[in-house]
Amino acid sequence: MRKTVVSVPVALSLFLLAACSGNQTSESSGATASVTPKALEAAVQSVLNDKKKVEISFWTGTGAANLPALQKMVDAFQAQYPNIKVDFSNQGAVGELTTKLTQNIVSKSTPTLSNIDATTFPEYISSQAIVDLMPYYQHKDIGLANSSNNPFSSYMDEVKSYGPSGTMYGFPTNKKSSDVLIYNKTYFDSKGWQAPKTWDEVVNYAKSIKEETGQPGFSFDNAYGDAPFKLLSQQWGSPYIKADGTIDIDNDASRSALAFYKQNMDKGYFTMPALLPATGGKKYSSNAFMKKETYMFIGASAGVQFAVPKPAAGQQGFEVGVAPVPQKDPTQPVSFSKGEDYVIFSNATEEQRVAAWLLIAFLTDAKQNTDWLISTGNLPISQAMLDEPAYKQFLASKPSSDPAYYRAIGVHAVLATGKLSFNKVIPLSNKLAQAVGEMWEADMIGGGDINQQLKTAVTKVK
Repeated sequence: MRKTVVSVPVALSLFLLAACSGNQTSESSGATASVTPKALEAAVQSVLNDKKKVEISFWTGTGAANLPALQKMVDAFQAQYPNIKVDFSNQGAVGELTTKLTQNIVSKSTPTLSNIDATTFPEYISSQAIVDLMPYYQHKDIGLANSSNNPFSSYMDEVKSYGPSGTMYGFPTNKKSSDVLIYNKTYFDSKGWQAPKTWDEVVNYAKSIKEETGQPGFSFDNAYGDAPFKLLSQQWGSPYIKADGTIDIDNDASRSALAFYKQNMDKGYFTMPALLPATGGKKYSSNAFMKKETYMFIGASAGVQFAVPKPAAGQQGFEVGVAPVPQKDPTQPVSFSKGEDYVIFSNATEEQRVAAWLLIAFLTDAKQNTDWLISTGNLPISQAMLDEPAYKQFLASKPSSDPAYYRAIGVHAVLATGKLSFNKVIPLSNKLAQAVGEMWEADMIGGGDINQQLKTAVTKVK
């Protein structure tokens, strides 16, 4: 097998800045989404100092392959806090997990702690199903606001954006990723090409690839059906969702972005996973990429290891290059963070909430996360994680056939991107994502009219 190399430099200094925080606390009490300072102090004293035994439940949507690494962290937490017992369980994929959580909110049988997708927050906040975590985050004894483990500002800005000013209903998990460009470096090197930085370069390369090989040069994974349109439309200048929460996708920028991709689809330069024979109709391009049915695609950074050709399976080996996603305007880059955030549910007692927050803080600890980050390829969420010696060694991995090397170069490509944007969420975010995903396929595969499909998508969300 040929070795895989990354086309970007180590650029840790370009990543995210340390977080800032305010000084606001919640004031209401009871089994709701808020806590009084007096109740919080009593609970901290009980759990942290008096060592009162507390039982909490932690639901996760972590994949089976990564579950043992998370279980190891939970076990280490219980060893450090022997008075806290954690009932830890995997509830399937995040969508399945969310369905179970929503069903259990009505019966007040939710777990103490879970991870959820960003689009779920508006519903859970409005129903007071989850707790405002700002008082715990800012607490002098158990808080993280002044900790070296405090997550990067972009992740903190995101969780603070879910609710009213001064609140924080979620906290970043260690399950963050972002998209990158994965390309056939052997082929690119034979042409004297560098990884494309702009979409114009992607088109030029894809055109040459089509003319020489007969294959579409570029594909865009759509495991998240709205991801291609969301990225392109905002790179082209669409607000997507305005600051006041108004949906704004039916605009000239969105039409231009759709037309751009569709025109290149029609010419055979671009494609989609569903149209590539080796994907079997699935949402990922990696199998087709390994069989040279396409020569570059956008996919998740942690998925680079699954895009490496396997000569043992009859695939012709080639070098794989990884780079940040292309931009419409490199001076105003747009690239999104992906991943879930932790929440604590309101039906928990105050002592359970404190215990759950201690678990969140533990799962955020840099030293505890080194093995997790190396084994999963998820992104470091704090500077402290980047500074861990073992993690630095991982990022300095030399080219090899070890999957850990492919995970490392996926991380490098995201680090070189710079500060990541996050998706603004509103109560209609789930409906918007579904409508946009349907519109994308209708335009690109079904050959629908762009103007009509945009209007249809907007109508579906109303």
